[in-house]
Amino acid sequence: MTIRNRWFLLFAGLISLAMVATVACGGGTSSADKTATAGAGSGGAKTPASGSPTTGGADMAPADQQKMIMQLGEPQFYDPHRSNFEQDIAVERFLFRGLYNLTDDGKGGVKVVPEMAAGDPTISGNDYTVKLKPGLKWSDGKPLVAADFVYGFQRECDGKVASPYQGLLGAGLGELKGCDELFGNKDEAQTQALTDALGVKAPDDTTLVFTLNKKVATFTTIWSLWATFPSRKDVIAQFGDKWTDPANIVVNGPFTLTEIVAKDHATLKPNPNWGGQKPALQQITIKFIDDLSAAFRAFQNNELQMTQILATDSTVAKENSSLKPQLQVIPSARISTVEVQMKDPVLGANGAADDAVKKAFNLRLALSHAIDRKTLVDAVYDGVHTPATYWLVKGLTGYQGSQAFDSKIGFDKAAAQKALVDAGYPGGAGLPAITIIYRDSPERRNEADFLVKAWKDIGINVTPQFVDSKARSAAFNSEQFQLFQGGWQLDYPDAENPLVGLFDTGGGNNHYNCSRPDVDAAFKDAASATTQEARLKAYQTVETDIVTNLCGIIPLYQDALPYMVSSKLGGVVANGTIDAGGPGTFCVECWFIKK
Repeated sequence: MTIRNRWFLLFAGLISLAMVATVACGGGTSSADKTATAGAGSGGAKTPASGSPTTGGADMAPADQQKMIMQLGEPQFYDPHRSNFEQDIAVERFLFRGLYNLTDDGKGGVKVVPEMAAGDPTISGNDYTVKLKPGLKWSDGKPLVAADFVYGFQRECDGKVASPYQGLLGAGLGELKGCDELFGNKDEAQTQALTDALGVKAPDDTTLVFTLNKKVATFTTIWSLWATFPSRKDVIAQFGDKWTDPANIVVNGPFTLTEIVAKDHATLKPNPNWGGQKPALQQITIKFIDDLSAAFRAFQNNELQMTQILATDSTVAKENSSLKPQLQVIPSARISTVEVQMKDPVLGANGAADDAVKKAFNLRLALSHAIDRKTLVDAVYDGVHTPATYWLVKGLTGYQGSQAFDSKIGFDKAAAQKALVDAGYPGGAGLPAITIIYRDSPERRNEADFLVKAWKDIGINVTPQFVDSKARSAAFNSEQFQLFQGGWQLDYPDAENPLVGLFDTGGGNNHYNCSRPDVDAAFKDAASATTQEARLKAYQTVETDIVTNLCGIIPLYQDALPYMVSSKLGGVVANGTIDAGGPGTFCVECWFIKK
C-alpha cells in the first residue's frame, strides 16, 4: 500500500477520535493521536534539556514536598519486552523511553515527537536511518548507544523471550526485516545467523539503520511503543530474569526503580542521568491496589494523589463539592470483554471434528445472547460505560457499532436457550463445569455476579475465580483459563492495532487461540491493500468474522475510565486513547506537587 493512502486512513480516524473524545470530555483535553506518519515530529515540541525546570513554576511546592502516591495493579513484569498489560506498561513508561514518544499536542490530542532520537528518520527506499541525541546515558552513567537499541529489537524478535508484542514489529505492522523469521526459529544452530540478519544495525554509536520489508507510514508511532525500548546486554547477561530487580535494573527513562514490596508497593526515584526534562517529583510510590473502593477511600483520606475508582464511586464524587473538581471521567478507546479459550474442548474445540466445533460455537453464542449489556452497564457501572457488541471502538475509522452485531450476538434470552439446545446441552443438562477469571475487586465481583446469574438463568453454571492483577496477567499469558474478564485498550488509533496480533493464527497476543482461515486471509488482504478503502474493508471483515463467531471474545461494553487526581497534583494531561495505565499522558516528568 502507499504511504499516502495509509496515512489518509489513519488521519481520518484520528480526527474522528479526537472529536469524540473532546465532546465527551466536555471540551477538556483528550488524547487522539493526530500525527503518526514517518515524518511526525517536525516542528513539534522539543524535549527540554537536562536540568531544565519542570512545568509548574511559581505554583510548584519545594523539592522536599515533591512526593506522590498513586494506585496501580501489581505488574507481572518490569521488562518492556515481555509485557502486555497496562499496569506493567505504565511503570515501564516511567523507567524507559524509546526513539519516539507520544505527547500532548496542546489541541486536544497527542502527537509523535522524538525522544531518544535526534529527529525524524531519513528514508531511502525501505531503509530508515535514525540518529540518536548526543550524550545519552543509562541510569548507571554508562553511555546509551545505538547498539543498546539493536539489542532491544533483537530481544523483541527473539522467540525465547516470547514477547506478546512481537507482532507489532512483524509482517503487517512494523515490517522489520527478519523479525518474524527470528521469532519463529526452532533451530538453535540458526539463531545467530537470523539475529545477525535482523533489519536493524548500528553503524556507529549514534546511528541506527532499520531495513523494513516495505515502507511503514506509522513508523514513528510504532517505534514509540514499549516493544521498541532499548536493553542493556551486559546487565541481562549477568542477572538473567532478575535484571529488573531494583538492585540490578538500569533504565533510560526519567525515573528508576528503587524498591519492590510484593503485593504492596514499588518506589521510584529520579534517574540522575536522565537527559530530558528534569522531574520535579523526587519520589513516586505506586501502591498495588486492586480494590478500587479501598483506593477511593484512601484518596479521600489523602493517602493517594491519583487513583482509578469504581464507576459507582464516580457518582459519589460528582455529588461531593470537594471531590467533583478532582474527578476525571475519561472516554476510553477500550472494549471490555469476556474472553474465551478456544483450545478448551467445550468452549472452543479448536482442531476437533466439525460437529464439536459447531457445538462449541453454539455454547459461546448462548453465553453472549444471555447477557443484557445495557442492564449490566446501568446496574453495575451506573451507566458510565457504553454497551457494546462490537470490537473496533467508537470514534475509530472502521467503527461498525452495535447495530452491525446486536441481532447476531446481542441479548436475546430465547435465542440463548435455543443456542444451548443446539450446543447439545438443553437447559444446561450435561454441561461440564466452566470457570471465569476476574481481578478481585468489588466492582468486578458485582460484574461477575451479574454474568453468573444471567448465565444460570438459561442453565449455564459458571464459577468465578477472583485473583490479584499479577495472577490474572499470568493466567492469561499462560493460557490457563476457560473464560477471562479482559479487553483491549488501543495502543495507537488505527484499526490494525486491536486486530493484528490478536486474532491472526499464532499472533503474539492471541492467547485465546482464535484461528480462522477467513480471518488470516483478510489480514493478508489488508497487508497487500493499495487503497485505504480496501484496507479498511479487510479489517472490517476481520471484525465481523471474529465477533459473529465469538472467536476468543464476547464484547460487553466500551469503557469510560473514572479517576481521581488530587488538586495538589499538577502537570497531568487527560489521556484515554493510549495505554498509559492512568489518566495522564506518558509525561510523568511533567507531574509536580503544587504549593
